[in-house]
Amino acid sequence: MKCTLPGKLLTNSIDTYFAEYLAKNSHSARQFTSLLCLSMAIAGFLFSLISSTANAQIEVTLDENMSTPIFNSTLSEDAEPRPDILYSALNKNTIVGEVLNNFSYPIELVRITATVYDKNGIIVATGDKYVNDYLIKPGNRSGFDIFLDETLPSKTKYTLTTSFEKSEDDKPEALQLSIGKNSKSSNTFRVLGEVMNQGKDDANAVKVSAILYDEKHKVIDTDYVFTNPDIISPNKKAPFEFSLYVDNPEKIKSMAFNVQSDEYSLITDNGQNNTIPQQ
Repeated sequence: MKCTLPGKLLTNSIDTYFAEYLAKNSHSARQFTSLLCLSMAIAGFLFSLISSTANAQIEVTLDENMSTPIFNSTLSEDAEPRPDILYSALNKNTIVGEVLNNFSYPIELVRITATVYDKNGIIVATGDKYVNDYLIKPGNRSGFDIFLDETLPSKTKYTLTTSFEKSEDDKPEALQLSIGKNSKSSNTFRVLGEVMNQGKDDANAVKVSAILYDEKHKVIDTDYVFTNPDIISPNKKAPFEFSLYVDNPEKIKSMAFNVQSDEYSLITDNGQNNTIPQQ
């Protein structure tokens, strides 16, 4: 058995005698070496155990939450006011809802972050999504849907946190929205329409957003599409189509639409998104 120990060689008389004695008594030397290695190993293990205990990380028991979340409320990342979430609901594995710009200035990059908990308050899923519109003008609203890529347990609860940026880009109204025919099948809702650019310049990246409501004006679903083509020249039109998967299309009683491009916003009489009764 070989055991190598760090250190420096000593040459005093006692060490010389001790080495000569071990050389003459090889069996005793082997026993001594074994005992010495074992002692060093035990000492090293104890030191390692003490060191790791002294520098332990935070330990959490499985299925135990360290803090109790506040449910059914809109949280803020700081003390600043946030846009109002008018309504939200968890449908299977997706949270749908709409947010209102309650400020006197336009806002952009509005993001909703969801944190989902089980019945014991243990976090089980999280997700985030920007709302469907580039920019939300004062008094306007926009829809959102957050897909949670998790199998959620029963009796889940969630919190929503909003973040946004103040926008200096107050898009002029130049996009005229027309809604055409809508149709239903067993689980699909289809809407056709077109957008006309009444501005002086091209409208780029023309996006149409939609919010579907039930008879109590609760959000059933939200989505957005781009016109085809998504660049519309002045005084030209481009069509769009929504084809939404809905469990029960008969529940849809009204729809809210908005359209924006990089340059322009929707032409409205009252500044609100167009809300149209379902045909």
